[in-house]
Amino acid sequence: MTTIELLKKIYSDFEAVPPNLHPEFKLHSPGQSPVAGEFDGLDGLMAHLSQMQELSGNTMKLEPQSFLADEQWGMVVSRITAERDGKRLDMPGFGLWRFQDGKLIDHWESVSNQARWDDFWS
Repeated sequence: MTTIELLKKIYSDFEAVPPNLHPEFKLHSPGQSPVAGEFDGLDGLMAHLSQMQELSGNTMKLEPQSFLADEQWGMVVSRITAERDGKRLDMPGFGLWRFQDGKLIDHWESVSNQARWDDFWS
């Protein structure tokens, strides 16, 4: 499977994530909100995603728009939507991925407006 095929697979089928995570996987989520931080391994990834779903009342959705990848790096541009406490989030974002040994080893989250993102989750 190519790296771009791997990215498309994990964005369409979350069950494809665990077997494709490198043992030293780390997720990096910038900002000053409760969802910001660094998260290690599958447990960290699951805790991060669960927290965002819980805070948004399970309304958070990620709609991939485009995929770009080579053997070491990948980027997925997405539309992110969610609702929380009368607030609505609808913005572009992207995930930057690093591959090692054919596995996902790092993921950096980025959004088009970090201040608005932080306000939504705070």
